[in-house]
Amino acid sequence: MALLLRYRCHACGAHVESTGHAAWVRCGYCQSLVGIDWQAWFESPAYAAWLRDYPALMPKFTALQERVAAATAHVHAGRLEQALPLLREAVSLQMDATPQQFPPEVHTDAAYRERYVRYDAWVRLHGLADASLVALNAELMTVCSAMDLRDPLPTLERVLELLTRLYARLFELPGFEDPDGMPPASRCQLTLSLTVNAWLPLLAPAQRLAVLRRLHGVNNVRETDAVSSDDLGVYLEWTCPHCALVSFQARTATQLICPGCSFKRPFSAEVLGLDALDGRCGSCGHAVPLPAGALERACEVCGALVRRLARTGAVEQRFSQDLRARLDPAPEALPEEGRPGPTLPGVSREQQRLAGLGRQASWYATLVPLARYLDVVRRSLPGLSDPERAARLERVASLPHFEGLSDAGRERLEETRARLRGD
Repeated sequence: MALLLRYRCHACGAHVESTGHAAWVRCGYCQSLVGIDWQAWFESPAYAAWLRDYPALMPKFTALQERVAAATAHVHAGRLEQALPLLREAVSLQMDATPQQFPPEVHTDAAYRERYVRYDAWVRLHGLADASLVALNAELMTVCSAMDLRDPLPTLERVLELLTRLYARLFELPGFEDPDGMPPASRCQLTLSLTVNAWLPLLAPAQRLAVLRRLHGVNNVRETDAVSSDDLGVYLEWTCPHCALVSFQARTATQLICPGCSFKRPFSAEVLGLDALDGRCGSCGHAVPLPAGALERACEVCGALVRRLARTGAVEQRFSQDLRARLDPAPEALPEEGRPGPTLPGVSREQQRLAGLGRQASWYATLVPLARYLDVVRRSLPGLSDPERAARLERVASLPHFEGLSDAGRERLEETRARLRGD
C-alpha cells in the first residue's frame, strides 16, 4: 500500500501534497511549517551522520538528564524561576543530541532557535508544575508501558486522546507563544502527526490508512494502489527461493536469511515492493510518476521533490556494512544469487519450512499479530486445506535438527492451529 499525504498550510491556505524530501515539511509558497514525515528522517544523510556520531553524543544525554533532574527539584520546592534556566539548557542539549525532534532551521537561524528554546522550556516547566499536566504525563507513561506490540492500535488511540487533552490544557495557560506562529489547533495536529509517524511501522496497512485519514482528513491521504506490498512496516515478507518458506525479515538487515533452511542472499531493493505510483507536485501541481523502487522524484516542471511515505532501511544497512568493514577489512562476500544453507541429511524441504515456521512463532509471537503469522503459514504451506496445515504444524516440536519452541512460540502455534481448524 503506497501512501501520499497532503497538508493544508495554516498561514496561506495552500495545499502541500506529499511530503517533499525533508522530515519537516514546509509550504512551498510561504515556507510555513505544515507537517512531519518521520520516515524521511530515517532515509536522510542527517540520520546517517547522527548514527555515526551517536557515541560522541552520550555526554550530552547525561548533561540533559542532570539539567532536567535539577529543574524538577526546583519545581517541587516551588522555585520556578530557578528551574527555567536549567530547562532552557536542557532544550539546547536536546536539540544537539536528538536533532530529529526539531526543525533543522534551529541550527542555522539564531532567532528561530531562541523561539523554540523559549517555547519548549515553557512547555517543560508547566509539565512539571501544573497538576493537570503532571497527571496527564503520568497517565501517558502508564499507557505506553502497557502497549501490546501484537496490536498497538488501542494504545496509540489512547495516546492521541491524552496528547490532545494535554495540549488543550497547555493552550489554556498564560504565556503560550508558538515558535512558528501556528494557531493552537495546528500545533496540536503537528505534535499528533509526529507521534503517529513514529508508530506507523507498527500498524497494519489498513490501520495506518485509517489513523492517517482521521488525523489529516479523508481527502488528504491518498492510497495510490491496491497491491499487498508494505512500504512502512518494520518487517517485510520474503519467500525463500530454496525451500519456499515465507518469512519475516527486518528491512534494516544487510542480508536475507531463511529461518528454515538458512539460505542467504544480499538485501536488494526489489524485495521492498516499492511499486510504481502516480504522484503530484506539491508546488506546481504537475503530475510526477514515481517508478517502482523509487523513494522520491523531482518534478520536471519546477524541480520540487515528491516523496512517498516509505522506509527502506538503506541508511542502517550502509551503517552496518561500514561498521563490519572496519572490524573485518576482508569480509566473506555473499554472491548476489545467494548461498544455500548446510545440507541436513534426511530433512525434507517441508520439514525445513515447518522448522522455519516454528522459529518464527518463537521469535515473533509478541511482535507480530496472529493474523499476519497465520497468513505466512498459509503461504508457506500452499496446496493444502487449513485442517491439513493445522496437522502439519502439530509436527513442529518433534522435527529433527529443531531446537524447540519457546513458551510464547508454543502458544502462538496452538492459536494458529485453532484458527486453521475453525475452532
